[in-house]
Amino acid sequence: MLKPTIITLTIVAVLLGAVSLRAHDSFRIIGNITSLTATELSVKNKDNQTYVIALSNATVWRGKKEVPATELKVGLSVVVDAMGDSALDLEAQDIRIVPPLKSSK
Repeated sequence: MLKPTIITLTIVAVLLGAVSLRAHDSFRIIGNITSLTATELSVKNKDNQTYVIALSNATVWRGKKEVPATELKVGLSVVVDAMGDSALDLEAQDIRIVPPLKSSK
């Protein structure tokens, strides 16, 4: 009788471990696009930190309207909601093109 319980608990523990391995943190990067390729963009924030963000599944927005990724251009101000294990491993989920950001000069 004890064996089925142990087997069931082991399976549950393995499944929960697999779910936690796939968990990612959320990041919001606000800044200007400094470089852009078909697969990634770089965004520099007001503190002069540059983030390289993968574009594979990103949805691009201008206001409340979804727009094609071809509207992204170097120099545009954006707000990027991304997921990743760290700031060095980011994948964009949503990219919002916003009015130019005020400079902190």
